Amino acid sequence: MDDQGGAPVSVWRVGGAARVAGHAIPAVVGVKALFGWAGWVSSPGAETARTAGLWSGLAVGVALFFWWAILRVRLEVGPDGIVAVNPWGTHRLGLDEVASVRLGAWGAEFRHGDGFTTTAYALSELAAGTFQGRRFAELQAVLKANPDSSSQ
Repeated sequence: MDDQGGAPVSVWRVGGAARVAGHAIPAVVGVKALFGWAGWVSSPGAETARTAGLWSGLAVGVALFFWWAILRVRLEVGPDGIVAVNPWGTHRLGLDEVASVRLGAWGAEFRHGDGFTTTAYALSELAAGTFQGRRFAELQAVLKANPDSSSQ
């Protein structure tokens, strides 16, 4: 539980091996870029500078990709509603808009009263590489504890 402005907000993020990879892979590429610049310092030249620059650009690109695809993805549930931050966008739902919730292959699926569905990738089986049943049960408990929620 996170406390923002006095209102309790529950937050779930991508976990497991995907979260570790989201930190480790950019770090490895960044260290390779640092070694490239260390090589340029010890032996200045156009070729070593070009190689170090390429690795630096790759490190920035890899870090941005993993941040966008894994590290920023989250699901927040609080009295003000549900916020699902996915790679392709942020979705905000009022608790009264949710008719039901289920766990799908791509994450928690919030079915709206009008039939539309919003998916929260933070609870995806694919994101963490493991079944998200325990975390989904936590989500259901939070939703049931909120009096404004009509989801089951």
